[in-house]
Amino acid sequence: MKNLNEINIIRAIMCLAIVVTHSISNYLRNIEVDQVAYDQYIVWIRFALLCSTPIFILLSETLLSKNYPNGLKKGFFAKRIQFILIPYLLIGLIVSYRGSARDFSSFLDVALQKVVFGQWYGFFVIVIFQFYILHWLIGKYLARVNPIGPILVSFAISFAHVYCFVHVATYENFILTNYPLWYKTHIFMWLFYFIVAFYIGQYYEQLITFLTTKIWIPILTTMTSFGIIMYNYIELDYTRISSERYDMLLYSVSVFFLLVTLIRKFNFNNQTLVMISNFSFFIYLTHMIFLPYFVKLSMTFGENFFTYVITMTFLTISSCIGVAFLFYQNGFTRHFTGKIKYLEPTSPKPKQPSFNKDTRQVNYEQ
Repeated sequence: MKNLNEINIIRAIMCLAIVVTHSISNYLRNIEVDQVAYDQYIVWIRFALLCSTPIFILLSETLLSKNYPNGLKKGFFAKRIQFILIPYLLIGLIVSYRGSARDFSSFLDVALQKVVFGQWYGFFVIVIFQFYILHWLIGKYLARVNPIGPILVSFAISFAHVYCFVHVATYENFILTNYPLWYKTHIFMWLFYFIVAFYIGQYYEQLITFLTTKIWIPILTTMTSFGIIMYNYIELDYTRISSERYDMLLYSVSVFFLLVTLIRKFNFNNQTLVMISNFSFFIYLTHMIFLPYFVKLSMTFGENFFTYVITMTFLTISSCIGVAFLFYQNGFTRHFTGKIKYLEPTSPKPKQPSFNKDTRQVNYEQ
């Protein structure tokens, strides 16, 4: 599967953004913040970063659509179960134990809610698997139709679903009562991202080539959509701090296009971000395990907002990568991490043939 440089960079940026977001939430829980300071810049940063989970999910379908334009290959689901679902289950059980009363009955109850129903921050894995199933079921049909229709219909469905969930009590109660999983995993909430990502993958190079020559378009849509979010927060009192906002749909897609365009246009590359991208899945699943333990250590650097958040983010990312590296050295613990290409051994390069030695070719992949 081809991994584009800009996709790797964006995945790493979104991974950092989600850790920063939770570091900010942790800061607000532990430090008394002046409301003026909060309104001046903290809330703006929080809303700006809320697109991280939607974009991370969007990336999965974009790559899937781009790399499998003619349908999924045999063994696709088996590999995703091995490298994505099993780590989700194992890390979910750890999170469940930490959230239980440390007895078996309580652990089972918490594990049922979190691991089975997806009621924890790892819910994005359930959403991604729904994308896999949708791609398998309707991908070949979507590829044959004009993208405008499916995009508009999916936007209407996702927008109406989230809007009604927030503002219509009967609909909210209906979803909470009848939908078996956590409400954040509902496919209606993510349908727009799936359809957009599918067509981004189908027309990837054409889209990026067009946007790099018209870079003002993603800049304008990003600024406009973020302005709508802040208007809803300030004027309409829509204060929900969550990526599942109806005004987040256009903003998330706009930020994705802007980042792809900037990275491609300026040929940006950074090996540190590429490395973080390789560990991003494990970081997403485990960062909230490590982050709370660094509160006291971060506060030794002072209660300044930026110092605290940067310190928390650095310590959390470093811990996640360090644990992943150690886990990857053992066949059993490797099930917790999934496949990390950065830690995979590279095949030795074949020696150059000489005239006085056996020149048979060796296939190192076998």
